[in-house]
Amino acid sequence: MSKLLKVITTSILFSFNITNYSQIHCATDEYNRPFIESNVGKYNQIEENIQSYLNGNELKSNGQIVIPVVFHIVWIDNRQNLSESVILDQLDALNIAFNAENEDISIITDTLSNWVGDFNIRFELAHIDPNGEFTSGITRTKTINPHFSYFGDQVKNLPYGKDAWPTDRYLNIWVCNLLEGMSGYSQFPGGNPNTDGIVVDWQTVGNKIYEWTYPDSQSFACGKVLVHEVGHWLNLYHPWGSGSGCENDFIPETGLQNDPIYPSETCHDTIFGNCSPMERLFVKHYMDYSGCDCMVTFTKNQVKRGLASLHTYRENIITNYIPRPKKYR
Repeated sequence: MSKLLKVITTSILFSFNITNYSQIHCATDEYNRPFIESNVGKYNQIEENIQSYLNGNELKSNGQIVIPVVFHIVWIDNRQNLSESVILDQLDALNIAFNAENEDISIITDTLSNWVGDFNIRFELAHIDPNGEFTSGITRTKTINPHFSYFGDQVKNLPYGKDAWPTDRYLNIWVCNLLEGMSGYSQFPGGNPNTDGIVVDWQTVGNKIYEWTYPDSQSFACGKVLVHEVGHWLNLYHPWGSGSGCENDFIPETGLQNDPIYPSETCHDTIFGNCSPMERLFVKHYMDYSGCDCMVTFTKNQVKRGLASLHTYRENIITNYIPRPKKYR
């Protein structure tokens, strides 16, 4: 097995306490593992092409990239049928994060502030649906399913969920009630185009604590779970890798990390990992689990890798974009 594939497919063995962290577990690695294991050559080639792009090309810079988004709200409880204002709150959180406009980015001090990255991506609600009709960019589907999981991925199709809009034209985001202990999951480039997109738990959507937010969800009730999952959609990995820890996430400045960093009373600039060699870890980035008060930036190489992935595997979503008429901007 190649080193590259081993990084991606090693079993996920890091410890996870569902009782204490019942709304913060990202299931992206578990969700993508079957795709990767059944298409070894394909996923090795995807990584090789991204590395080749990074090593041989200047990243395209033609101004801000705009990505049209459709939110599919799949609900059974009226509280889960989130209002448009909450979706707009979430969209604001995405755009602030992907343009490094958040005020709390100032908590990054020392030389690490030199590693702050800016994607220069703007996400906007789709205004034209697949049939050419005007749309709000939000669909609503009442379900009989009380909860969903990455296993079976039922939220993405009938009869329990909502079919994706064409994934070469829209970033599809499903909002639903996920099993306890699961905050979201995303599909890496290379999977089934009919299921491409992101799923997040309804408790994590928005940009603040709402009256319906559960106490054990409050550490992540700021919109940053979706920021994290969009990072995965752009082929960013967790800083401990995609398996048992101490693996290569292809981002040198994050450091070699053995397992997730969870929310705590103190948000450290850095700590030292328990891998060999022991390296300084960049704590305050979006691809870890450190919580609303500590997840404040993408790093420069995360931005480079994410943009390389976007231009290599999802260029159509950029070129197919139809600008919103000026009077509706």
